[in-house]
Amino acid sequence: MSLNRAANRISIVTGGTGGLGRAVVRRLLERGDTVHVPWVARGEIELLQRALGDAPTEQQARLHLVEGSVTDEGWLTSFAQHLGESGGIDVLINLVGGFAMAPIGQLQSSQWDHMMELNARSVYLTCRAFSALLSASPRGAIANVASAPAVHGEGAGMSAYTASKGAVVSFTRALARELKPQGVTVNAVAPTTIDTEANREAMPDADRSGWITPDELAALFDYLTSDEARRITGNVVVAGL
Repeated sequence: MSLNRAANRISIVTGGTGGLGRAVVRRLLERGDTVHVPWVARGEIELLQRALGDAPTEQQARLHLVEGSVTDEGWLTSFAQHLGESGGIDVLINLVGGFAMAPIGQLQSSQWDHMMELNARSVYLTCRAFSALLSASPRGAIANVASAPAVHGEGAGMSAYTASKGAVVSFTRALARELKPQGVTVNAVAPTTIDTEANREAMPDADRSGWITPDELAALFDYLTSDEARRITGNVVVAGL
């Protein structure tokens, strides 16, 4: 495996077609990364391509859209093998996730399982699949997305969501200690409400003064996976007011 990548990183952004993911992908392309984005919904690809429409052709050429689900263990194994044979990876940013809200008396077991699958199991599976490649990189870095309610112990009516994101918090801290000897940093960003079009439509009357923008969060993910943050690991950064 060649590790002669002094200038540019090879990165994977799961959930890279979503509202936050599009901002993160753009930020990584701007810093010079080659970015792999798994996708499952073709309509979301169009949104990502539209978001990058004014990006230089050179940046867009470094974007690789790969059809596959990060909850599919077989596909992840094949994808990791392919990346290992083609040069490895340096950065894994886990943004796949979902949201469900219901009081405990109305919370269905299927909703609980769905939150755990999307928000927690996806992070575990991707970290497991790519940990060897990241450990072989001199710049290995993982950054996950958690949530502020999971950190603060809030989230009435969001027990399944906060439990799944709480799992991401604990997993991040444990994995940071495990991969520290290999030089891989592992951190998480825990946003309050993200100021996306979808959230504005879902909460049209909400006070958005404490919301955080995708671009602000993208800057955090950029920093946490940069050379400047090589000594920062095991942290969960709450972002937003």
